[in-house]
Amino acid sequence: MNRKVMIRIVILLAGAGIAFISLFAYRLGLDNDPGWGGGRLRILVLGLLIILFGSAYWIMPAMQRIPFIAKWSVLFEADGLDEIPLSSKARSSFMDILLALAGIMAIWVYIWVISVGGFDKFPSGRDYYGLLARAFQMGQTHLLVEPGSDLLNLENPYDYKQRKDLDYLWDVTLYNGKYYLYWGPIPAVLGSIFSSATSIPVTDAGLVFTFVAGSALFSILLLRAIKREYAYPDWLYGGAALVLLVNIPLIWMLTRPKFYEVSAAGGMFFMMAGFYFLFLAFRSAPLSNFLLALAALSFGLAVGSRINLAPAIFFLGLFMLWRVYSLRGERLSDSLPAFLSVVIPLLVVAVSLAWYNYIRFGSILEFGHHYQLTGASVTPVFNDTMSLNYVLPNLYNYFLRLPGISMQFPFVTLGWIREDMWPSFIQPPAGYYYTDPVGGFPFIVPLIGLVILLGLRSLWRSINGDVEIRASDSAGWLAFALLGYCLIQTIVLLMYITSNMRYLVDIAQETILLSVIFAGSYMRTFAINRFQKKVVGIIWILASALTVIMGLLIGITGDKNNFLNQNPQVYYQLLEWFSR
Repeated sequence: MNRKVMIRIVILLAGAGIAFISLFAYRLGLDNDPGWGGGRLRILVLGLLIILFGSAYWIMPAMQRIPFIAKWSVLFEADGLDEIPLSSKARSSFMDILLALAGIMAIWVYIWVISVGGFDKFPSGRDYYGLLARAFQMGQTHLLVEPGSDLLNLENPYDYKQRKDLDYLWDVTLYNGKYYLYWGPIPAVLGSIFSSATSIPVTDAGLVFTFVAGSALFSILLLRAIKREYAYPDWLYGGAALVLLVNIPLIWMLTRPKFYEVSAAGGMFFMMAGFYFLFLAFRSAPLSNFLLALAALSFGLAVGSRINLAPAIFFLGLFMLWRVYSLRGERLSDSLPAFLSVVIPLLVVAVSLAWYNYIRFGSILEFGHHYQLTGASVTPVFNDTMSLNYVLPNLYNYFLRLPGISMQFPFVTLGWIREDMWPSFIQPPAGYYYTDPVGGFPFIVPLIGLVILLGLRSLWRSINGDVEIRASDSAGWLAFALLGYCLIQTIVLLMYITSNMRYLVDIAQETILLSVIFAGSYMRTFAINRFQKKVVGIIWILASALTVIMGLLIGITGDKNNFLNQNPQVYYQLLEWFSR
């Protein structure tokens, strides 16, 4: 018996052992549910995946001999579409037409979700960013709404218990008798420009919709540029395009388009615009300083929309400088114009934000977080807002928590988190706020889960000596930029005092694009024969379709079962249709 067979037998036994442990999960304290709860299911699925992984050594060759599977050679090979009698230009135009149609359908879906099936109007609310836009138009940085005297006369208005039964603006900043917003001001700046030009007041829902649609647009433009540059197969491109248009984190923003979501969606929009301009800048010959400046400005505006992006943008700024220096032959004099194209836009935004803070609070680093009128999600000691103590529960929420799955419509839900929904080995620390709905990223975006499995298989095959990884210059620099950004922003999310579904948009689109680059590299390095390419292609399309379907279903429910409560007629029509 050779070494590879012995290793795979050990893996099979390990998987069987883990699956067996799932039967005793409740007694072992691994699941709080005596039935088949989430913890037990996770353990069982993990065991089955390990068994499948270990048995692939024998399963894959056997599957290649199945006639039905062997017929999929044209569609799912990396070069299979070249056999279709179309020129490269005609095939590219055909894919562009399909992509445009998909984009139109996505906009229709966005309107359907945000209007809760009504198509006639967007949801209304207090429109905090609309209030700030009107304040900017009047030359003010504070909201034009005045706090009530009963609020101002409290001994400590920042203690939410003392504010009980008072009428005030929830979760804004109160300072020197004025209301302010502690979120980034850039969406309000854009809103004030729009309102001044059109006399149409901006709303939070309108801003969220615009940013979501714009994020999808720049995501697709970047994907299209990547596909053309590195000649990825059309099935890889098409599946990823659909996922970038419709996925749970993106659609979630439309199910509750409030002031919180404006900030997050604005950050997402400018991040995707920045990465698109960055790719065009470094792809152009010669290097385009104008595109570099647009990328840097977009990244700066992302921070101006969502302050939590600052550490990741600092990394991207350093990366851009390093990349320019490398492309200029490590000559400082030749790099200087491009350096200025990167530094000046970022510096202008940074100075503007510092001035904005100073004229409001007398400190360039104070965004208003110390004076929030919020609830239990902010601790009495502000420094406790970021802590390593939150990493484990946030890691579980963002990557391991299962969504609600049912055999009845709407099939997929993200419920509010209760205390008894934590596994016994995780005890949320004092002050940690966790009730908001959230789901594990690999489970709510199955395409990401697939790429994680492909990554594990790649690592295994490399360690096992089955294939040699070849160095490639292809999309390495872009993958490094996306990966560095995603890792830094993930660390920020993991250390934050609370978890929330909307925070995943900080990394969702970028992670999907990173997955495309990895899958393209995987096909060239690890999918070494015709059959493996077919299998990866089929699974990729299935995972993409499942991701889109889950996004659509979450659009129906949101965090408060939107369609059932606000448009029951449409909800029950869908229920009847899916119950047949």
